[in-house]
Amino acid sequence: MKIVVPVKNVEGVESVATTLKNAKSFGLLELGDGMRIENLEFVQRIDTLFFDYIITSDKNDELDMVYALGARALLAMPGMNIEQIVEAMMFKELDEIV
Repeated sequence: MKIVVPVKNVEGVESVATTLKNAKSFGLLELGDGMRIENLEFVQRIDTLFFDYIITSDKNDELDMVYALGARALLAMPGMNIEQIVEAMMFKELDEIV
């Protein structure tokens, strides 16, 4: 499964999620069995990527481009970092934005 997390800062799994508008970069995660992070890289653009989910910290984020790419959106609590988001996904604690 591939996940995109717009982030405020680039600090590996400690990078804090933000909105698409406020993103300094995008964490592209590949999750394997048991929601284990198999790969994490940071990219500047996501409009040409294939991914399953985007995680944002604002349910009112502009997600039209994400939906056009066929991805789904999940809502993270403000201040969550990538490691906390993956843990929340493991326990299905993130709500889907529709």
